[in-house]
Amino acid sequence: MSDELKVFNKLQQFIPLYGNKSFSISVKTCSEICLTLAKTPNANDEMYDITIRGGSDGNVLVKKRGTNCDDGSEICEVDILEFCHLTISFEDKILKVGYKGLNSPFLSHSVSQSFYLNFVGIGCDETGTWVLDPLYTKKPIEFWTTKERSYLFFRLSRSKKFFFQVRCSQDVQLALTEAADTIDPIYEIIIGGWGNTKSVIRKNRLKTVACVLTPNILSEEKFLEFSISFENNIIEVCTRSCIGQRHFLMSYKARQLPNFLFLGVRTGPKTTGYWKISGACEMRLSGNYTACEEIFEQIKKITTSNE
Repeated sequence: MSDELKVFNKLQQFIPLYGNKSFSISVKTCSEICLTLAKTPNANDEMYDITIRGGSDGNVLVKKRGTNCDDGSEICEVDILEFCHLTISFEDKILKVGYKGLNSPFLSHSVSQSFYLNFVGIGCDETGTWVLDPLYTKKPIEFWTTKERSYLFFRLSRSKKFFFQVRCSQDVQLALTEAADTIDPIYEIIIGGWGNTKSVIRKNRLKTVACVLTPNILSEEKFLEFSISFENNIIEVCTRSCIGQRHFLMSYKARQLPNFLFLGVRTGPKTTGYWKISGACEMRLSGNYTACEEIFEQIKKITTSNE
């Protein structure tokens, strides 16, 4: 079942699409909403904006960010945001917007060349409610976290378990939250903290509920694999060896865990990290991951140029 999320004051959080070429979203009590399809979450990268305005003079505009409205595609649609359920797809050099359940879109926008769109950002002008249908992991998402960066939030899939690889010298931090923000309730998992010597699970940023000594658990030379699950009111963290064997690291049993909807990731103030995250599927890479590699290299170039 999808979960309702509240959006305030143009707040836009980027959610990975995990290789999906289409997604569905329902919207309530919004006068205007903007969906941003992006190659990476960086503002200076290739992005396409879908702006939807409700009311009697409602319309939908699709255009590449940085171009004029005349270069986009637009259609008038009265009261489109009155309890609507939309499907957005992007493949074969065409962005399509339509009502969920109908075969034909009501608006299509052609682009001049093929593109990779790996994230969707969702924001609206007023307080409103949007519901994003569950996304299913088709391939890992690769990215880079920089020093002293705040949490980068991803929407969790329906599965209560995810896998990730990370290459980092120390202090990998993950957060399980109900909202895309560091507000209570929040459970943080810190791996290789305190100079790559200790790992903990922390509740509401202050209370340590699990702690284990983990000397040299991280490496800046190679990717290491981990899994985190939060089923049956238990948060469990495990490692995986190079031959795929699972090793228990630490856990915490709560009376009642929150309904986690978001995963936040970052690295500590003294390090950067390279990440590969997947949701409900095992993180054993195979096949062609050119798109992911391209994201990784572009984020690396952007980060280096901004230092």
